Amino acid sequence: MRYIFLIGSLLAIVVPSLASAHSLPAARTGGAIQATPSTSTFVEETAHIKPSDSPFTFVPLSDFKNFGVSTSYRVEGVFPSDSVMYQLKYCESRIYDAYRVFPAAHRSELKRLMFLWTANTQRGLGGDGAIHLKCNDISDEELTSVFVHEMGHIVDTGVLGGHSAAGMSAYVDPRSSVFKDDPSIDFYSVSWRSAKAVHKGSTANDFVTIYGMSNPFEDFAETYNFYLLHGSQFKFMASSNKRLGAKYDYMKRRIFDGKEFANNDFKLNSKRRNYDSTLLPFSLANFVKSV
Repeated sequence: MRYIFLIGSLLAIVVPSLASAHSLPAARTGGAIQATPSTSTFVEETAHIKPSDSPFTFVPLSDFKNFGVSTSYRVEGVFPSDSVMYQLKYCESRIYDAYRVFPAAHRSELKRLMFLWTANTQRGLGGDGAIHLKCNDISDEELTSVFVHEMGHIVDTGVLGGHSAAGMSAYVDPRSSVFKDDPSIDFYSVSWRSAKAVHKGSTANDFVTIYGMSNPFEDFAETYNFYLLHGSQFKFMASSNKRLGAKYDYMKRRIFDGKEFANNDFKLNSKRRNYDSTLLPFSLANFVKSV
């Protein structure tokens, strides 16, 4: 069944899901993070975002426009009542608070943001300069962390990039070319000798999360998340692990120009790796003040 909503002067046909349900290869362009109802873990499904894939249902006035980011709302399966629209606007304001923390070079690669009210279990989708975020049934902290993870993919593919003349690298991505002079390779090569194979002797302790072990692209996005939201913990973990030390140093010097992020309010078990970073506790107040 399709639901047709008229909001302002825009007519939108809302389909039940954001992305196809079949599995796609993991890729550096990011994907949809979705909750698995029967477990406490999360999986990510890769998909490109194109403007034609997602009909806009509402175009709000937003401070994002001052940064060249277009924003829109989409409602699936329910009538867009005042309370639903309020939640979407609230969601946008929380993301704006987080968006301001990122360096200007990172912000400049994000072109489109869509905020959704949906029954779909996917919490986020990133790629091609765009991010979609689920705004219902999610805490401010989880929403922010999903956004940070997706911004890691935006930075990996947008801020960093090589040239075709250099030739293709061993980090084969079915959806985005990774050339031999791509600066991201200096990060990937810390743990990975190709897109699918880690270096001999690698262990789980060389990664910030288990999900980061999926491929070098998720390793980058999870490490990016950890650097921003769990900086003190990451620095402590890196002090006793050579590969984590190299990843921390890469984020500090190559991605954030020497700036470090503390977020000391919560301590994680440094000897245990969680599945992914997006449900780990952190101080949202400290993060949004770190502009």
